[in-house]
Amino acid sequence: MIDRTARPALPAFAPDAAFRAKLANLSLVSQRPHGHLHTGGRRSRATGSSLEFADHRSYSPGDDYRQIDWNIYARTDELFVKVRESEETLVVHLLLDVSGSMASGAPAKFETARAVLAAIGWTALASRDVVAGAALGVGLGETFAPRQGEGYLGRFLEFLWRQQADGTTGLSRAVAAYNARALPHGVAVLVSDLLAEDAPRAIGALAQRGHELTVLHVLDDEFANPAFADEVELIDAEGGSSLEVLGDVDLLRAYRQAIGDWTSDLQRFCHRRHVRYVPIRSNWAVEDIVLRRLREHGTLA
Repeated sequence: MIDRTARPALPAFAPDAAFRAKLANLSLVSQRPHGHLHTGGRRSRATGSSLEFADHRSYSPGDDYRQIDWNIYARTDELFVKVRESEETLVVHLLLDVSGSMASGAPAKFETARAVLAAIGWTALASRDVVAGAALGVGLGETFAPRQGEGYLGRFLEFLWRQQADGTTGLSRAVAAYNARALPHGVAVLVSDLLAEDAPRAIGALAQRGHELTVLHVLDDEFANPAFADEVELIDAEGGSSLEVLGDVDLLRAYRQAIGDWTSDLQRFCHRRHVRYVPIRSNWAVEDIVLRRLREHGTLA
């Protein structure tokens, strides 16, 4: 007999209890108000009707007299009204590249990317932010509808668990389809190896949509810093085509220079658009990526 009331085990990529305890002290950083929903627990710079006071301003005819600060009036003989902070719910968009190239690496770039998004999603939902998600491949894949609260942690992990890295890349097409869903802008995190010619266009489209965007550029050591010195066969992770190459010192030097130029160009592109660019490696510890590097770059605090 199957016990349908038993809670399913967490997938291996989910943060464990010790990691979750550390995540409990963190939240996603939003440096500007988005203010789409006023039912959450974040303080916005917009004014509203919460119980916290943001500032005072001079009284104007028509202002609610109940908001007059009589303590200031007693000291200054001038009328000021209390301007209250608004509580907003931040919408967090978590976007995972599921193209075939993400399956390469040891460990696979995809596995590290999924584990990082699991930790970020856990943090956001525990903070009562709204979490929306999507798998980005040749087009827009499965999406995770906006949900709020810890009760949806299991569903978000199940969404990540169902994904697999396969097929070709159509990053800008996938982002365009995601933007077309017209969800509220907020904080967005894209995890991708960016091995697509249209990757800058996809990043630009997310930034133009109004998101405060962090791009986690995940690469593996073998790709970024190969050490072959003999004849090797290079295989396209998505197309399957192969190329035999005879490695030598000059070729390796040129290759590493090309990788360095490419990542530097991506970093400059992101910075010009006020996008956080965070390079990571697939063999780095997920806790180090989340608890140290994302905090250093201002994505989490």
